[in-house]
Amino acid sequence: MKKSEIQLLLIVFGILAVVCSWQLIYKNNMAKTEEINTQNVELKTTVDRLEILNGKKDQYIASTEQMKTEGDVIIDSFASGVRIEDQVMYLYNMELVEANEVRVPNVSLKTAQIVPYAGATSTEEGYELQDDGIAMYSLESTVGITTTNNGLKNVLNYIYGMDSRKSLSTVSLTTTEDGYLKGNMQLNFYYLTGTEVPYAEQNISGVLTGTTNVFGSLNGGSTRIGGGQEDENDEAEAESADTEAEVED
Repeated sequence: MKKSEIQLLLIVFGILAVVCSWQLIYKNNMAKTEEINTQNVELKTTVDRLEILNGKKDQYIASTEQMKTEGDVIIDSFASGVRIEDQVMYLYNMELVEANEVRVPNVSLKTAQIVPYAGATSTEEGYELQDDGIAMYSLESTVGITTTNNGLKNVLNYIYGMDSRKSLSTVSLTTTEDGYLKGNMQLNFYYLTGTEVPYAEQNISGVLTGTTNVFGSLNGGSTRIGGGQEDENDEAEAESADTEAEVED
């Protein structure tokens, strides 16, 4: 092989070595450098955002405490549970208020239904809100009422003036011949679960309940709710029966 051919081969090998170095080393390093630069830009953006947040740290802490306080106030305005006895006692006490001038002849109660959350699930900064486990329930009650014009105003004040949350969905009343208002209203009771607030049972010590005689005889010492003329008539009939029995003896 001639000397010139050997030199030519060396030049070709040199060019191949340069090309391989470009492909395997330089180009690979360029890709890594570009990736590092992209990461640096992202980290710089994150650092700038964290610095802004850190500058508002005291403001965020104060706002968080305020939101917690306001949240506790809202939670306190709801009952931690509503049972049938709560609904019955509420309507019973509503009748006892003289200014309400209201009578409740019938009530239709429905089971509790969960109220779906309809608010935002993320903040303006893009943070997703976490579920704290608190759920709201609604109980719909159709309440038959008889009242006066002035009594209706007082009933509305009574309903919306109580601590635990309630609402009126509909009110349908007509005027009777004797001037009273008679009809139905849909009253909704609300309560929260998951607040760690214990349920407070109703105090019904002042309400007469139950009977010791399922047949309704006064001889057994039975007690009836809402006693009135019917009770007096029953008692008179029982006394008359006892008298007749004595005469026969």
